[in-house]
Order: sequence, then structure tokens, then C-alpha cells
Amino acid sequence: MTLSTLYDFLRNDLLGNLLSTLLVTGAGYTAKKIRSRLASQNDDTDQPDS
Repeated sequence: MTLSTLYDFLRNDLLGNLLSTLLVTGAGYTAKKIRSRLASQNDDTDQPDS
């Protein structure tokens, strides 16, 4: 294995890992924001006293 082949493998592997990490983190952040927005909308509704 030459140095350039090793560099190409590591570069592609690291970029792939970084990209997948960013995608998963972004999806989790978006889901959290949607859940908190829905929860705050539900808190704003008037509940009858029991």
C-alpha cells in the first residue's frame, strides 16, 4: 500500500464519518426542535378544570 493510497483511504473514510456525524446530529437537533415546538403548542391550549 503506497502512502498516497493510504492517504486517499483515510481522507475518504474521515470525510464520510464526519458527514454522517453531521447528518445524524442535524436530524436529532431538528427532531428535538419539532418536539419542543409541539409541546409548547400543547401547553398553550386551555384545559378544563376537573
